[in-house]
Amino acid sequence: MRLDLHHRHQRVELLVQQRRHMRVVALCWWIAGGSAGDPPGQRGQAHLLAGAVQRGTVREDAVALAEELESRGAYFAAGAREDGVVLCLGCMAADAAPLLDRVREMVQTPRLAPREVRREQQLTLQALDQQREDPLQLALGELRRLLYGHGGYGHAPLGANKAEVAALTPSHLRQAHQGWGSSPMVIAAAGRLDQGATAHLTALAEDLPPGHGSTPPPPPAALPTTAATMAFHPQDTEQVALLLGAATCGLNHQDQAVLRLLQCHLGAGMSARLPQVIRETHGLAYEVGALFPVRRQSAPFTVYLSTSRERAALALELLLAEWRRLLETPLQPEELGLARAKLQGRELAALQTSGQVAERLALLRGYGMAADGAEQQLARLAQRDGADCQRVARHWLAQPRLAVAGPQALAAPLENIWSQRTDST
Repeated sequence: MRLDLHHRHQRVELLVQQRRHMRVVALCWWIAGGSAGDPPGQRGQAHLLAGAVQRGTVREDAVALAEELESRGAYFAAGAREDGVVLCLGCMAADAAPLLDRVREMVQTPRLAPREVRREQQLTLQALDQQREDPLQLALGELRRLLYGHGGYGHAPLGANKAEVAALTPSHLRQAHQGWGSSPMVIAAAGRLDQGATAHLTALAEDLPPGHGSTPPPPPAALPTTAATMAFHPQDTEQVALLLGAATCGLNHQDQAVLRLLQCHLGAGMSARLPQVIRETHGLAYEVGALFPVRRQSAPFTVYLSTSRERAALALELLLAEWRRLLETPLQPEELGLARAKLQGRELAALQTSGQVAERLALLRGYGMAADGAEQQLARLAQRDGADCQRVARHWLAQPRLAVAGPQALAAPLENIWSQRTDST
């Protein structure tokens, strides 16, 4: 990706891409150290801090800050990911300078008022309640624990449970916020930035204080604490969620692009393998697909489906058969071509707006990749064939874990199917 400005100062990296045909400016501010760094007993801390910094700064309280953003028609959002906290701003080019200052104040001097922290806390608790009603979310939580145990990736950014989130205090958040003072940061902007706005961004990056002390190493991503390969979460519902997954590699690994290609082959669109076999041929899935999220290390590769309790056993057998097919059968040229086209289409679709461009730049550099790292990975995929994809699948996906959420009566029959799977799965 071509850059118009790439500037590094101390622990802060600034990237700018001009899009002069646009009238807007988008900013994405990446702060290293997301939910994977939540201390034991305080899981959900990074997410709560990201939400709370939006609710006022030392200079402006929550109401004043919200009114300023709203009066300028600006968009702002902040959230925690596993490996970083992300703040995103979208505004008209004419409003860029003052609103950039507001974002800087959120990062450097958030108010973290007890009342506002409690409001953000209540929203998080409500979201956790909603997740406990969703079989797929319950199964996903079980799969995280199977793959990562108590490691940093063993819980969602939202938090592991209501008790830990409810126990978080403004004091906890202030202590966590102090860690931002030594965290590497990436500030990426895209849109119509005149000389004044670019100079303002450069000065902002240079004015941020240098890190005090060394940045703590990232916590281990995978720390499984049990030899179990299957987890069952009982839920009194007619719907059953099945998730099959394995911990793989991080964004910088040479096999990452091939695994993204396999994800597209399995789950991208109605022509993908899983929707065709499981939904169209057998008609037994409410939802079906494949997930491969971005991680600094050990990203989970997951296939999932939800179906009725009556058809859960057949669904599991089919899901296992499709996973085994990845290991035993090289992708055919037409399958490989379709998956490549889908992956390229996704890349293009993800770079249409200034906000998407800024977020892509911030995340790539935040994860330690070159600004054009995604394009480089796609280019190298042209040299990989079906045998290469099979080799990658065998290396990373040979020992999957199974997580299920559904009626207790299904536990025994599904465990029996799982225990009888072939060694290759």
